[in-house]
Amino acid sequence: YSAHAPTTMQEISEQQDAKVVICGFGRYGQIIGRMLTAQGVSITVLDHDPDTIESLREFGIRVFYGDATRLDLLRTAGAGTAKVLVVAVDDMDQSLEIVDLAREHFPNAKLVVRARNVTHLYQLLDRKIEFIEREVFESSLRSARSVLEAIGWPAHEARENAMHFRRRNIELMHETYPHYKGDRAKLIAVAKKGRQQFQEQMARERAERKQRSSVAWDRIEEEKTL
Repeated sequence: YSAHAPTTMQEISEQQDAKVVICGFGRYGQIIGRMLTAQGVSITVLDHDPDTIESLREFGIRVFYGDATRLDLLRTAGAGTAKVLVVAVDDMDQSLEIVDLAREHFPNAKLVVRARNVTHLYQLLDRKIEFIEREVFESSLRSARSVLEAIGWPAHEARENAMHFRRRNIELMHETYPHYKGDRAKLIAVAKKGRQQFQEQMARERAERKQRSSVAWDRIEEEKTL
């Protein structure tokens, strides 16, 4: 967070009452905010970067300056009455600090939290956070689907594969989670085993699809000769 705000950048001071408070309005938070406002959902945005705030205000977006790890500013932003608190800040330590503050002081607000990496995800799971999104996971899966289609896979197969990978990856995160604080060797072993099993399963499914396709083609050829 910036050590000092410019003289023209005043901290949030007027009490807000939006349904959703978004902490951090970089690329991640902005997409959330834009989608919500497009649906008529009221939001209050709290960010620490004066340059970002000034730029967004030029586009007519209402963003308040403030350090979301400060309880008084969270209260002013309306966290006490908001239905949802979105934690989308870049820094993992600050993210966890905001989560802990919210859990203690705003128990009625549901938390939707951006996870920067797997370690951050584990730390959020420690806190029993229900709504966690790994920041590049979904977009990376969509790109992987695009690659498969670009090399000739049928679109439905690429989509099915991505969905299967997504489900298995989430399962694997929960399988490795119990070991992240202690036995690193165990964590690595569980992860490797899980990935190997998944690769073997995918290989079997590819072989089965190929066989089904071959059988179907043979039937078509037989029908042509009748």
